[in-house]
Amino acid sequence: MHPRAVTRAIILSLCLALLATDALGARKRAAKPNPIRDAHSTLLAGLKSADFRARGMAYQGIAFDRKNREVRKLLKDGVEDPQWVVRAGIARGYMQLRDKAWRKVVVDALNLPTLQPFVVLPVLEHVKTKQAISVIVEALADKESERQPVIADAITSRNHDRTGQIVAALIGNKSPLVHEAGVRALKNMTSSLHAKHLITVAKKHGKRAEVAKILLDIGLNTRVGLDVSFLKYIKTKDSAVAAKVALTRGHHGDKSVSKAVLKFCDNAEGDELIKALKIYKGIAKKADAAKIKSLLGEDKDGRLTLAVYEILAEMDDRTMMRAADALAKGTNVHLRPTGVYYLGRVGGAGRLREMHEYLRDAIPDVRIASARVLAYIASKVSVPPLREGLDHEKNAAVKVELLKAMAAIKHKSAYEALRFYTREKQPEVRKLVVRALAESGDVAARQGLQIAIRDRSPDVRYEAVRGFLMSDPANAVRHFKRALGWLQPGAILRLTREFGPTFESYVQFALFSDRMAIREEAMDAIDLLPEQRTALLKRVMLKTDEDQLRVRLLHRLFELEGKKMADIIKQYAARAPMPTRIAAIRLLGKLKRDKGARELLIGTLNEPNPNIRIAAALTLVGG
Repeated sequence: MHPRAVTRAIILSLCLALLATDALGARKRAAKPNPIRDAHSTLLAGLKSADFRARGMAYQGIAFDRKNREVRKLLKDGVEDPQWVVRAGIARGYMQLRDKAWRKVVVDALNLPTLQPFVVLPVLEHVKTKQAISVIVEALADKESERQPVIADAITSRNHDRTGQIVAALIGNKSPLVHEAGVRALKNMTSSLHAKHLITVAKKHGKRAEVAKILLDIGLNTRVGLDVSFLKYIKTKDSAVAAKVALTRGHHGDKSVSKAVLKFCDNAEGDELIKALKIYKGIAKKADAAKIKSLLGEDKDGRLTLAVYEILAEMDDRTMMRAADALAKGTNVHLRPTGVYYLGRVGGAGRLREMHEYLRDAIPDVRIASARVLAYIASKVSVPPLREGLDHEKNAAVKVELLKAMAAIKHKSAYEALRFYTREKQPEVRKLVVRALAESGDVAARQGLQIAIRDRSPDVRYEAVRGFLMSDPANAVRHFKRALGWLQPGAILRLTREFGPTFESYVQFALFSDRMAIREEAMDAIDLLPEQRTALLKRVMLKTDEDQLRVRLLHRLFELEGKKMADIIKQYAARAPMPTRIAAIRLLGKLKRDKGARELLIGTLNEPNPNIRIAAALTLVGG
């Protein structure tokens, strides 16, 4: 063969070998898996899924494919989907693209009569607070819509982190429709669910007369023991409103307003003065004794004199002993009770015999004064005369005070006597008796609690539940579970503050309640148990059969524990009921640099269930 032919043959064979090598390399490159590319393909295919949730996630996910020029057209085509779950995904897709089209999707949904706004509002958690507020304002400002009240109610139906900021922004808006919606939302707020949000609103609009009045009403309707610190931020020039705010804060035990309450007393008269003095009694300062004495003056019915002497006696101010003795021995039937009360309160146990004798006095107010002194001294020696007084007493007001005195005595003989008064006509008396029985811890008191748990008054039943918690653990769980159907707002918070860590298991029961208000309150109560919080949430999450609750607890735990929750998240992402598994898969994207989480996501792309596949694909492309 000619040398040139040989050379050509060698060159040709080398070229063929190189081409074969390139083809093999190309095949190898093509065979190498590309999870992101597969995820985008899965999301595009998911747009045709028959499942609403899958379609919604698919629309959200395609927005992460920057190279696909058809994304906006696909989102636009999907806006007409009849299912909000799908349109919510489209809105999130537009948000990812920073396309303002998401605003119209959300506004239209808020104004759509067939949708509940509290279902729509969670979409706004994906944007900044200012953007969320502007969209809500846009929906409320629509004059052709009649959905303003429904949207306002939805804003405060849940305890979201942004609630206070949203309500404050709506109240400050110039549009009458928006402003009215904000005012309505504020009126719906309660101290038991929205205490921190009320502070936000009060700080922003505490100077507005309208807002100040609403906040004051909320404070007036709040039970003692709940948070009313929002009242501190009311700044009003109206002296009447300012005085009511001070009185309300004083009623809740805020001693910082004692000067303001005393100033109000200085200018008040009649019933207003008596009510103010009763409030001041709980926050009185001994340094103000001289000022209190200056309030004494002409007193036709003796109420003012009694109120002043009562405060001085509780201050242990003994400067009025001579005057009080003269009143007690005098002929003025209106002033005699004042002298009796002051002498007994200041004299203490040394005046017991006198007080027992006064229980038989012809003047009802004197009998009341002596009973109140006996309640203060709370000696078991007073049980027989009090019991004798109860047996013969015809005056209802005196009977109440006698029962209060008996309830104040922490002795078995007093508890045995009280058992017979759990069916009194006045709910306040029954409440008082049941509370005393509850705090006794005595086995004999349990019969009274069994009667009280069926009382027609919720306040009395609450005291019975509290009593079982304190003294009858064997029956406490059963009665507490039943009580979850009727407990008043704030009850879970009050009980958690009182019992502390020992109330942990009962907070757990509250989290399983069918009443959303009780659940929300229990979620806040968990924060009062910081040492048990994580373990409690995990325990409830593992025990509950309700997907919605489990998902919420999973997110709450991730907020508290972060990557410490990685194993539980991966466990749920691998196998769990559908909603929980999807939530866990979405959380896998937050476990940065976790190889196990990424491998689990990639493996989940091949799942037969479209929801799982698309959730994994969305997490892979969007984190």
